[in-house]
Amino acid sequence: MGPTDEDKFASAEQLWASGDPKTAAALHLALSRHAQSPELRLKSALVLVGRLNPGWEVDVILEACSTGMNMAEKLAKPATTAYLMGMRAKNLAILNGSLITTRKSLRLAPRWLGFSLQRDEEQYKSLTTRIKRNDEEIDRLANNAQKTCGDQQTLGHVLLSIGNICFQRYMSVKSDCLQSSVRLPAFVRQHLRSLALDEYLWYGTAARQAMGNHLKECERTYSEAVAAFRAAGDELNAAYAFYALANDLRTANRFRKAKRYLQEAKTIARHHNDQTLLNRIPLLEERIRRRNRNVPDYAAGERTNE
Repeated sequence: MGPTDEDKFASAEQLWASGDPKTAAALHLALSRHAQSPELRLKSALVLVGRLNPGWEVDVILEACSTGMNMAEKLAKPATTAYLMGMRAKNLAILNGSLITTRKSLRLAPRWLGFSLQRDEEQYKSLTTRIKRNDEEIDRLANNAQKTCGDQQTLGHVLLSIGNICFQRYMSVKSDCLQSSVRLPAFVRQHLRSLALDEYLWYGTAARQAMGNHLKECERTYSEAVAAFRAAGDELNAAYAFYALANDLRTANRFRKAKRYLQEAKTIARHHNDQTLLNRIPLLEERIRRRNRNVPDYAAGERTNE
């Protein structure tokens, strides 16, 4: 008799712990699809959602979210269902960012009169339809997750996802609406970017307003996540929410606010002696100090040496 599903799950966890996440993820994906037990399918789905990087594995994460939602509903676990709704919505927003970048690459230079190839026009329309459909699902999932979470701690996790959705939408507008760059020396462009003044130079009024609204909503929603975690007596997750907000604001070149929220995270992490967060904070502090200079492009597969 071959190994049981429980044996396969244990093997996958051993592989992950021993430094072979690719093989481990493949085993968990197979279990999430084919395990006899709904509980085991859900456990493997949650592992994939929690551990995989959406920059490289967003399609697998989205599948795991859907599988996990179905299993959680079957097992009558509304809090888990709500959490996975939020995670699926968040990862759809990440996916939309890459789709918007692909769609933008199909456009021609300024003053273009049309697509050079019919194939490009058809792909552009297809991408636009897909992005719109994803946005509709994101909003539906986010609303349903907030309605069904049932407790403050789960609400906090759902709000973390929604806060990141707002940030992803800020980045999508920033990518999609970039106008022709004024020719300036690299050090001048870097300085303007570090002060968030590039948004006034290279974006129209409507785009700037949209980006500002998304960032305000991002900050508000993360703050609501902190309040929800504190209402549940979960101060440590409140610290992680502050850290996530600081990181998103740092990426958006809002360094003063990012430093303030990161200090909140550091104070709580020190109080609880959470080494995981305490190890992350100095790296983010350094990136804020550098004002995003020489920060690796993770989407392109670059890594930091720190």
